[in-house]
Amino acid sequence: MRTCLAVALLCLCVAPASAQTLWSRPYQPNQIALEAIVPDADDDVAPLSGASFFTWTVSLSDNVELATELPFARYASNTSGVNSSTAIGNPFVGLGLSSTRIPFLFEIGVRVPTAPANNASLIGGTADMGRVPAFGSDEVSITGLLNWRTEIGRFSTARFRAGLGYASYTTPSIPRDWRAHYDAQLWRETDRFITGLTLTGRALLTTPATTQHHAVLSVMGNWNWVQPGLLVGTSLNDLVQNSEFVPFGGLTLSISYLRP
Repeated sequence: MRTCLAVALLCLCVAPASAQTLWSRPYQPNQIALEAIVPDADDDVAPLSGASFFTWTVSLSDNVELATELPFARYASNTSGVNSSTAIGNPFVGLGLSSTRIPFLFEIGVRVPTAPANNASLIGGTADMGRVPAFGSDEVSITGLLNWRTEIGRFSTARFRAGLGYASYTTPSIPRDWRAHYDAQLWRETDRFITGLTLTGRALLTTPATTQHHAVLSVMGNWNWVQPGLLVGTSLNDLVQNSEFVPFGGLTLSISYLRP
């Protein structure tokens, strides 16, 4: 019994893989990351409306990583008389539990409700792919995600992440819901560049059941301490269901510190 319990804890507890963000240097603990994402939007939405995410991770031990994230969104309109707005999204605090022997990472975290109900939160909500929803107004969410990675050849690795999220609302009339999160990534790292191909998905399991899927290509410079990069992607839902290409793009900057 004790042996089974120890094995189970190891599987839930390979270095931390940077909880929440999928767009920073992979498998690197002790990072500061900034991501600015501009989603596709209606013609009346001004350019550069979108969301930014500031993430900080620190290793508390060889097996425990603390991750925090602060989202921010901006909305501006091309239509005369429509006011611009900003929003601080729902901050995230979580822990990554890993093992030095088994390539698994278990992330558990919570978002607390600070996002206002305005146009900035709406545009920010379209830019939080790969994350627990960061701009849900009056929403408290708790998630548990299991990561697994494996080497593919000399320069490439694959990462798979899946788990569940539970959301409740400070407004009593809004029903609680369950969500599934799932992602697959292929990373290739050379002396100069780190390239990633990501398929990310999110499904609402309660009524009304909906899904969101995106494909993203990301490239970053493989510098020693700083990794600037960019990402481009599209909504797979619109591509498959409506034969419509709905693109988005962004810039990323990862800073590694306390590297061994």
